[in-house]
Amino acid sequence: MRDVALLAKVGLGTVSRVMNNHPNVSEDKRKRVQAAILQLGYVPDIVAQSMRNHRSMTFACVMRDFTVPVLSMFVDSMQKEIDAFGFSLTVASSYHDSRREMELLRNLQQRRIDGLVIATSSEDNPAVLKMLEEAPFPIVLLDRDVPESLDAVTVNHATGIHQAVLHLADLGHRRIAIISGEQGVHATRSRLEGYRRGLKDRGLPYEPALVRAVSFDRDAGFIEAGRLLDSEAPPTAIIAGGTSLLPGVIQAARQRNLALPEDLSIIGGADSDLALLSTPAFTVVRWNHDQLGKAAGRFLIDRLADPQLAPRKLMVDAELVLRGSCAPLRRRRQKA
Repeated sequence: MRDVALLAKVGLGTVSRVMNNHPNVSEDKRKRVQAAILQLGYVPDIVAQSMRNHRSMTFACVMRDFTVPVLSMFVDSMQKEIDAFGFSLTVASSYHDSRREMELLRNLQQRRIDGLVIATSSEDNPAVLKMLEEAPFPIVLLDRDVPESLDAVTVNHATGIHQAVLHLADLGHRRIAIISGEQGVHATRSRLEGYRRGLKDRGLPYEPALVRAVSFDRDAGFIEAGRLLDSEAPPTAIIAGGTSLLPGVIQAARQRNLALPEDLSIIGGADSDLALLSTPAFTVVRWNHDQLGKAAGRFLIDRLADPQLAPRKLMVDAELVLRGSCAPLRRRRQKA
């Protein structure tokens, strides 16, 4: 620790304050100390440090399913942000189950974690909301905005979906469907807001039969796309409004021998290797996961340093990225 102080040209007290995330350190000194720690490969005694400040030096992240690549990108960015402050990160999947979320909250409380990032399965479950509000550690909501008293990092999905509807309408599509998750969460509400706004801006009617807000599971993409495509008046374009829905929509289209994009235009709800490397590559709505992950980690760090901070919010805009999965409407498909 003395070597760190000498290299950073600060006192031992400053090094200690940086390592314990004390707010009364200038940004310049904090960066010098962190750079010295990295250069010297200094490893603090975490056990002794946690005993002094009564912390476990551990954050947790709970999400629906970590097999979804974009969620893993978020966690990686968050981990990089908290590494410099000596915190480790534990992760768990909730499988979009409120009962499991409550069980995880109880277990994490027993483990005395220092903070949590969570994407809950519902924003209207009283038991879950009560546990979140009464948790003895800081919580940052991921793409959720309830309870409002908590810090949150969210995506303005409406901007990207609005652009997607306008793009499809300008290609001549009039029956544009959207598949998304449960209606009781911010991510779905935001997407449906952008969907409605896009239809209105192009003078298209809102048809409830073309909206399937059911689940973010991959199976939901396959099932709901199949139902839409088998209907009497099938859509000519589908927006997969969720990070894991695109594979199921593609599978349903191919199972019906539909050519993409000649017979059906598809827009993915998040970017992925599948979207980028498919033939054709898929037009997607995407956002900056790196920015979200960094902000979530920083919000936890700052909340530990000053528990009295007003609730902090960050919302990043989604954007439409054009590739090859959409085409002008050429003809109305007839059911066989």
